[in-house]
Amino acid sequence: MSKFNKDAGEFISLEKGAKFTSTFRFEQRQMRKKEAYSIAAFFGANKINQLLNNNPAAIGIRIYYGLDVDGDGKADNKFVLVAVDEKGNDILPSKDARLGKDDSDQDILDGGVYCPVDCAQDNPLNSDL
Repeated sequence: MSKFNKDAGEFISLEKGAKFTSTFRFEQRQMRKKEAYSIAAFFGANKINQLLNNNPAAIGIRIYYGLDVDGDGKADNKFVLVAVDEKGNDILPSKDARLGKDDSDQDILDGGVYCPVDCAQDNPLNSDL
């Protein structure tokens, strides 16, 4: 069976997840020497379902880390979500759409609600409790 299938991934304990996210936050503070960085993002179910439903060959989603340097002098972490097919290929807009300037493309998702600006209550995944 291909590693690219609808069951890819594994459930982990809260303890393990907390260790991963705590280590990431520590590394970001050390590397960036500042407190302002994104640790997570929320994306609504409707947008995720739309991303998958617009791409019938999709069996899952890939999440890319991104960095937005938009002239304000700050580098903002971003997450870019794209549907993926059974061969592990990103399902991208057609060549014609890629050349256009239309921002309403529904094949690539960003614009989530970023944490820590808008975060859940403190919990082991987003803070050092």
